[in-house]
Amino acid sequence: MIGMLSIIAGVDETFVTNTTAHIGELFTDLGLLIALVIGIPLGFYVIRKAISLVRTR
Repeated sequence: MIGMLSIIAGVDETFVTNTTAHIGELFTDLGLLIALVIGIPLGFYVIRKAISLVRTR
């Protein structure tokens, strides 16, 4: 398969290796960002519900 990729200009074994490494780094970085995007609003929701439970008593 790599032999066929060398037909395309600029694509060699290091290109494929570097591309998969960058994709792996992207998913690693996005995991933290997605956790923050979900976690921060969820934290505010839980705090708001806890405060409303304390106020009603």
